[in-house]
Amino acid sequence: MSTLSPTQQHALAEHVWLHFSQMAKFQRPDANPRILVRGEGSHVWDQDGNEYIDALAGLFTVNAGYGRTEIVEAMAAQLHQIGYVSPFSFPSVPVIDLAAKLATIAPTGAGSRSFFVNSGSEAVETALKMAKSYHVRRGEPQRTKVIARRVAYHGTTMGALSVNGVTPYRTGFGPLVPGARHVPPPYRYRCASCMLQSACSNKCANEFEAMIEFEDPSTVAAVIMEPVQNSGGALVSPPDYLRRVREICDHYGVVMILDEVINGFGRVGGWFGSSELGAQPDIITVAKAITNGYAPLGAAIAAKHIADTFLGDEADMFMHGSTFGGHVASAAAALANIRIIEREGLHERARVVGPQIMQSLRETIGSHPNVGDIRGMGMFIAIELVRDKATRESLAGEENLMYWLSDQLVQRGVLCRSDDRMEPVIQIAPPLNMPQEDIDQVVQTIGEVVHVLGRKLGSTPQQHSVTRRPVSPAAVTTLEIAA
Repeated sequence: MSTLSPTQQHALAEHVWLHFSQMAKFQRPDANPRILVRGEGSHVWDQDGNEYIDALAGLFTVNAGYGRTEIVEAMAAQLHQIGYVSPFSFPSVPVIDLAAKLATIAPTGAGSRSFFVNSGSEAVETALKMAKSYHVRRGEPQRTKVIARRVAYHGTTMGALSVNGVTPYRTGFGPLVPGARHVPPPYRYRCASCMLQSACSNKCANEFEAMIEFEDPSTVAAVIMEPVQNSGGALVSPPDYLRRVREICDHYGVVMILDEVINGFGRVGGWFGSSELGAQPDIITVAKAITNGYAPLGAAIAAKHIADTFLGDEADMFMHGSTFGGHVASAAAALANIRIIEREGLHERARVVGPQIMQSLRETIGSHPNVGDIRGMGMFIAIELVRDKATRESLAGEENLMYWLSDQLVQRGVLCRSDDRMEPVIQIAPPLNMPQEDIDQVVQTIGEVVHVLGRKLGSTPQQHSVTRRPVSPAAVTTLEIAA
């Protein structure tokens, strides 16, 4: 494998526009972009042959690992038969089969109906329109408000962006779709009500009822949340939290939407986070790992009582759609991917291996003065970093900390995610089939980087000898690392 040609370097600098990226950095003469060109199992390689352990599954997407030829073959077989079927006019065989399979595993129940789109943002957009349109058909067109949670990420299309709880993502795109409201997330580590108590008070769940009452229940269409919230760092819904929100929704006639774009297909154990946490949503949204990243696909999956509202004459149809929603190759990829997860028990493995990873992290860095909390569910884990463990003093505002952490991890051959949309965290969400030796390497590397962070902040000794595998496979070396 060779580095980029001058023509490719120019094209990257002048013509490519990456998502959530400042492209100016690629225009510098010394720009040396890391371009991933190959993947196998839980490993990826860049254009220079450097090898990395992918501890983020691409972007919470490659749950079954890289190099899944079975999925490629399923897509190719479908494309040889027919490459495109209009979702406006005709059902396709893979879409029929996929919808039937999802109805057997989705927490929305056996009568579920799937509306296929292309991404998580589109799935959320669809679910919001579905919920509002459902109320219109029931004679309550004034139900237009949606309650989401602060700091929660739900996508970037205009409706999804409106319920998105990450303020910087909304800034500069107004006016947004009106009616979005936000309540606090279940953030036990820093919850003013129960962080020092022996058990959760469920006050955060009751915030939904308070908001519904404040806004006038007859105007609220839906609530939307992730069972385990990504933004903020694997914020797990406490026991009975989702049950309580379900009760509130039932009492006020509000549609309950659970965003499973990240949680779904084994990430938190079982097929979906809703099921693992005992919730019965009216609609769920899925994307990402549904195809293991081999093709774009998302869906809003509706329970029977929601979907049946749209049955009748032409005036009752759901007036929504897109050209490539439920593409035949994407549906074929999803079916093959679900077969792999099911056959290899990857969704069950996450339930067992995830707690083992968290325990290993606690043994390795749990007592470190800059590690505040290690939390998660299944193989969806976050390490919250603090300035002082005893006081829980925040590291928020530490200049360039996230870039520094990411760089430290990448230099050591591990791809994780450093995020500070709430407090600074390192996120781990590896392929569900990651072997034990890779898990051990990830934990060791994170431990190494946390100790380097401690020296940078002056909370641990200035020298620390470690043995590690270098980024490029060669002899194992012992390094003396300074802050």
